[in-house]
Parts: sequence; C-alpha cells; structure tokens
Amino acid sequence: MSIIKKVIDEWDPIDLFPFAPDNEYEVEIADVEALVDFGCDADELAEGIYRIFMKAFGADVFRKTESECAEIAKKILAAKGSRP
Repeated sequence: MSIIKKVIDEWDPIDLFPFAPDNEYEVEIADVEALVDFGCDADELAEGIYRIFMKAFGADVFRKTESECAEIAKKILAAKGSRP
C-alpha cells in the first residue's frame, strides 16, 4: 500500500469506510500521487487535494475545508520524507 493511499484512506474524506470497497479513492489517490511526483510544495499539494476531491465528489458530498486538506498535504509530505 502506498503512503498516499494509507493517508487518504485513514482520512476518509467523505466518510465511506468501512462500507466502501478498499479502492474507493483510487482515482483521486492517483491524482494526488501525480502532484507529489511533480514535486509540488505543501501549499500546492493542499490546493490540489482540495480541487481533486471537490471535482470528484462536489460540495454537497466533500465538505472538508482547505485547511483540513493542508493538514493532509503536510502529513503526506512528511510520510514521503519531503519538506512540507
């Protein structure tokens, strides 16, 4: 399991677990991985995470704040050994 998948699944941004399949956020995780691989910083990653999940689920379902996305971005970068 990738570090990013682990962090996103633990965060469970739209509260689907334990009822959803294990690959529920697969597309969104791939998009986040692409941002990390591109080398974005914590602010860019936070913005990207917010945008990715908002686009995938809309404001009616995805109700996390940009601040919450910033915490997840920092957690991902710290786990990957990058500077936040």
